[in-house]
Amino acid sequence: MNDKQIDQNILNIVSKIYHDNSRMLGFNGTSKEDFFAWQKKAKNKLIDLLRTSEYKKTPLEMNREIISETDDFIKEKINYYTLKDIKVSAYLLIPKNIKLPAPAILCPPGHGGGMNQLVNEKPVKIEGLTGIYKQYPLELARRGFVVLIPENIGFGERGGKKISDCYYEYGLNHQFLYLSLNLLGKSQIGMMLWELARAIDVMQLLPEVKKDKIGCYGLSLGGELTMLLSAIDNRISVACISGYFSSHKSTYLSGLHCGCGYSYGLAKYFEHIDMAALIAPRPLVIESGRSDETFLIKEAVRSFKALSKIYSLIGSDSNVVHDVFDGGHEISGAVAYDWFVEKLS
Repeated sequence: MNDKQIDQNILNIVSKIYHDNSRMLGFNGTSKEDFFAWQKKAKNKLIDLLRTSEYKKTPLEMNREIISETDDFIKEKINYYTLKDIKVSAYLLIPKNIKLPAPAILCPPGHGGGMNQLVNEKPVKIEGLTGIYKQYPLELARRGFVVLIPENIGFGERGGKKISDCYYEYGLNHQFLYLSLNLLGKSQIGMMLWELARAIDVMQLLPEVKKDKIGCYGLSLGGELTMLLSAIDNRISVACISGYFSSHKSTYLSGLHCGCGYSYGLAKYFEHIDMAALIAPRPLVIESGRSDETFLIKEAVRSFKALSKIYSLIGSDSNVVHDVFDGGHEISGAVAYDWFVEKLS
């Protein structure tokens, strides 16, 4: 966040508009019945804002190739189509020494080097980059989950410049995509979510995957995608939102961020609390680092308190937990790894 570059008068204008014209479809009911009636209406509105229903399915034409193998899992490179002439690359991790089919977890990458960063980056400082992902998809595979890591459009092998085996620099591609799709009346996050929905289709076609046991776990942009995908697609049974859940007000409306956080109309109708509530009563973990300088812990704790009240209202107290950990903008896993084993297996 670069709030020093934003004039205070501009921030004041945005703050006033937020005060007068935000969270117009936020949940404010008092009963379980109120909640589920709201949830249906809110989900439809969110899908409308993201414009995912505008896309039409095309044959996946999936290809699979084994590229490496360890004592714990087989690593495949797969490709499939999400739209006509738009092909996605992904890594697929198949755990060994377990009974298949097995539960599976979708791991959407965040900003940065894409799928290669998630699987190759060590949890130490590499080439000036902090290893924030801690190779968490590999840890999930070691715990017996089939893991799919798809490349987001505009990142990594789908538009980045290769810097190393773990990092692709995306440069201006992401900003150009966001602005261009906005000009064309599309939602960039909506396109990403469409591709992730097709990733679920892929997972449900894999003989190694239990089709009704699919989770989602992502950090930062990956956390945003996890929250929104889980909100609109009930095929996600368990979710972990890492390094994102807080509020529009304290992040994208308080300083300049990447365009992926400015999806048209979201803040007018919803706050993070409401979009995360669309996941209820399904199990949900929120990860928040105490030293995260962008998604502030104070706001995350405040928002989680409101979210937990909603889960309590519908009798699902045990299905939501907040992992507040000593760290920054990074994966934790302290709660999530065991949570997925308990809730998804």
